[in-house]
Amino acid sequence: MRLNADHLRHFLRDSQGAVTVDYVVLAAAVTMVGLLSTDIIQAGMRSLAGTVDTELRGEAVGSGNGLTYSDGYDNGAQGWVGAESTEIAGIGHVLGPIENTGGGPGVSRDFAVSDATDTATFSFDLYSMDNFDGDTGTVYVNGDAVGSVTVDNGIPTFTAAEGAPPNVTVRYTDVDTNVHLGGSTSDADALSSFEIFVSRPVTIDPTTNEPVTTNIGTVNIGFGSDASAGSDNEFFAIDNFTATGLASG
Repeated sequence: MRLNADHLRHFLRDSQGAVTVDYVVLAAAVTMVGLLSTDIIQAGMRSLAGTVDTELRGEAVGSGNGLTYSDGYDNGAQGWVGAESTEIAGIGHVLGPIENTGGGPGVSRDFAVSDATDTATFSFDLYSMDNFDGDTGTVYVNGDAVGSVTVDNGIPTFTAAEGAPPNVTVRYTDVDTNVHLGGSTSDADALSSFEIFVSRPVTIDPTTNEPVTTNIGTVNIGFGSDASAGSDNEFFAIDNFTATGLASG
């Protein structure tokens, strides 16, 4: 069959099917982008999942100035001595209950601070639960009391400890007072927030009589209580604990 020139010109000018061709090209491009992005998305999701799991387990994660440890006690109280993770209705998991510890830090944990850290920070929530009538919860750093909270009918009063180490600063905030947070529905609770800053200690060189700044080293954070009744009646508990500036390993 002889090809007519008019038929050829008509074929070249015909636009039918062009949209389909464009769609095929665009679909192929989108598919290619999706395939190339798969590894990046998977890596990001694995990283995010690892970070979330680490936070839940109370493990340390990297940062520019040492490691950061965070714990909500949803997976136990690893590393802490003297208390376990307990679930409180209305609150969730906490470190506690912290009952009468006999006037000392009955609950504690060591944190190794990075040599590059000038100031390590330790923050946490302190729950005062149920029937307190003038009982006190105390926070310790390296065995020394640095501050205490005395609670009476859901009203906490903070007192800074006399003779606390000079390189330790405590910042205290009332969050909730005289409210029901969990546990017994008939008693008032309180929630307080603590921030503790531990800076490099300064000592005096006995030879030169000059001040010398040393590394922070290991910091022991402890909690005590003089609560007069058992945990079914009154107790303290810790939650949302975070420490920064820590050493690896």
